[in-house]
Amino acid sequence: MDEADKWRRVDLTLAIAAAVIVAYGVIVLDWSVFVVVALFWFENVVIGVLNVAKMLVSGARLGSLGLIAALALATFFTVHYGMFTVGHGVFVASLFGKAELGGSLNGLFAPLGRMLGYLMADRDGWFAAVSIAVLQAAAFLRWWTATREQPAALPALMFAPYGRIVILHVTVIAGGVLVEMLRQPVLGALLLIALKLAFDIASVSKASIAKGRSPLLPVPRLIISREDDATRP
Repeated sequence: MDEADKWRRVDLTLAIAAAVIVAYGVIVLDWSVFVVVALFWFENVVIGVLNVAKMLVSGARLGSLGLIAALALATFFTVHYGMFTVGHGVFVASLFGKAELGGSLNGLFAPLGRMLGYLMADRDGWFAAVSIAVLQAAAFLRWWTATREQPAALPALMFAPYGRIVILHVTVIAGGVLVEMLRQPVLGALLLIALKLAFDIASVSKASIAKGRSPLLPVPRLIISREDDATRP
């Protein structure tokens, strides 16, 4: 087994483990579609935080000028991605969370606070959130190892999470609306989990094919470098 195949297996294992955890919550703990979509949103938050860490690590590996550039880009990313994530979270809470959250969901940050409070209200929610964070941290360590000799490009890292999040959550939200219309909460929640898992597996396979076709480029001194693996979460 070569190095690329080993990392592909790691990525697939992490994706399947995340799906199994959420599916367990739906089947055994009676989680609703709202809880499933809220956990997917929480995963995006974790991915964003770890992406900032990736940018800082890559900048430090490129020297002092690289670190300065990483700090500037990370600041911009935090503001822009943060606004994107807040808006998406409010949309999720308003569209799927009315029954569970109850009351008015007006405002910008109040719905997010209530959604997080609902997720963390018991041990099962804490377990799911911590498990997602641990799995993403494992993916970060996998990225750390894979890019040790070939630092990731800072611009590529800054834009890396957006494509995944937009495509995935347009699909998830559309599926969630369909589920609400069909009134089959358990099957619907499992369908959303299956859609996300299929997307994650396709992303891993696409990244593996791209890596096999593209040779590594030498690392320049500053930040204008390329890394095929930069877009992996």
